[in-house]
Amino acid sequence: MELANYVRTGLIIMATILYYILLSIFTIVSFIPFSLLFFATVAFDKERVILHAASRLWSYGIFRICPFWHIRIEGKEKIDREKPSIIITNHQSMLDIPLMYVLPTTFKWVSKKEVQKMPIFGWVLRMHGDIAIERGSRDSAKQMIEKCSERIARGTSVIIFPEGTRTKTGNIGHFKDGAFFAAQHAGTGIQPVVIDGTWSLIDGWKLRMPHTFRVRILDPLSSEYVASKQARELAAEMETRMRNELTEMRNETKKTK
Repeated sequence: MELANYVRTGLIIMATILYYILLSIFTIVSFIPFSLLFFATVAFDKERVILHAASRLWSYGIFRICPFWHIRIEGKEKIDREKPSIIITNHQSMLDIPLMYVLPTTFKWVSKKEVQKMPIFGWVLRMHGDIAIERGSRDSAKQMIEKCSERIARGTSVIIFPEGTRTKTGNIGHFKDGAFFAAQHAGTGIQPVVIDGTWSLIDGWKLRMPHTFRVRILDPLSSEYVASKQARELAAEMETRMRNELTEMRNETKKTK
């Protein structure tokens, strides 16, 4: 039994190293045609719909490089592609961003300015026309809310992490008000999405294999309901609801093991 565990650990280490190598090559190679596509379409594709489709393929590739990983999506029918909304989701790791490209709609991210300065990954966010926000700046927060309204008015949804930062425990943290002020200012609804699996993927530096990433799309809040509440009320309500949903998802996962 002990020998079998050593062998299994050795295989996981080798598979992890191989994945990191392949991911680096895949990212660099993919960035070249992506950049060319940006320059070829930027003049007429204002909402970067074509780039979004390319990013969806790129994101799938990040997960498909490893044949032992699976993505489980629930509730896709709850997204109304004809009605842009503020999409909120919990934040477990950097992999949350490519994972959310499974959503069947075009969207923009609200991300911290420092993230958009990252090589390749940040450059892609900037080419997308995603919305940058400076942490701790009220002026930047106001500008973010205005830009969200502009995107919504043009028919494009916006994704915001209401926690404002990645979890340090794997659980859902305190929700800030910004995403809910943005929805009220834009006069739109809120689409909650709960994800799980990106936090638990890494064990030390080794990757878990096999592994499943889950994306559960919840019932949306209508624009009328959003307008009828205080932003703080909405934040507290969605924080509780999404925490309960994450607990349920994890209980379901335990039962299947």
